[in-house]
Amino acid sequence: MIRVALMALLLQQPDFEALYRQALADREKSLGQNAAKTVESARDLGLFLAGRGDYSAALPYIDQALTTTNTAEGATVLHNWAVALEQTNATLAERMYRLALRIREKTLPSTDIELAGTRLNLAELLTERDNRERESLAVLALTAFDRKPGLAEGRSGRACGLLGALLATKGDVPGAERMLRRAVGLLEKAHGLKSPETASALEDLADLLTQTGRASAARPLVERAERIRRGAR
Repeated sequence: MIRVALMALLLQQPDFEALYRQALADREKSLGQNAAKTVESARDLGLFLAGRGDYSAALPYIDQALTTTNTAEGATVLHNWAVALEQTNATLAERMYRLALRIREKTLPSTDIELAGTRLNLAELLTERDNRERESLAVLALTAFDRKPGLAEGRSGRACGLLGALLATKGDVPGAERMLRRAVGLLEKAHGLKSPETASALEDLADLLTQTGRASAARPLVERAERIRRGAR
C-alpha cells in the first residue's frame, strides 16, 4: 500500500523538465535564441538536468551554465557535474570547479566544508605545472576540514596526501613525511584499516621512505598495502 501511495504521489508531481523546456521554447520564439532571458532559461534547464544526474541531456546547455550561473545552488550542481566529468574531460571539469569555487567563495564562509571540498577537488585535478596553486588550495581545504573533526577525515586525509606529495617535490622531506603519515591515520579512520584508500596512502609514504634511503622502513608498509590489495580482489 505504501509503495502504491508513493507512486500515486509521484505521478501527481509536475513534470519540471517539460516546464523548463517549454519556458525555453517560448523565450526562443518571442525573444530570440541569444536574448539574456533565453540564455537564463537554457541555463536553468541545464542545471535542472545536471542536478538530477542527467549530464548527457544537460550537455547542450553547458555554455549557458558556465557563463551565467551565480547562485550557491548552481555552484553545487556545477561541483557535482565536474566530479562526473573528471575522468572524461578534465579541462571542462576544471572550468566547472573554478566557477563553483568563485561562487562559493562569495556566498559561503571561508572555512565552509563544501567550499573546502571544491578547493580540494580542484587541487587534485590540476597538473604539476600548477603546483603552487594546488598547494594553496590544499592548505585552505585542510584548514577548513580540521575545524570539523569527525566530519571530514577522508577529505582531510586526501588533502594531507596531496600536500605530502607537493612538499616532497619541493625537497621538504620532514614536512612531506609528516603529512603522509597523517594521511595514513586519517584514511584509516575514515575508510578502515583494509581500504584501498589506506593502501594508497601507505604506498605513498613507503615511496617517500624508499626515495630517501629508508627502504627497510618502507618494506612493512609496502607489504601491508599488498595484503590490502590482495584482500580486495
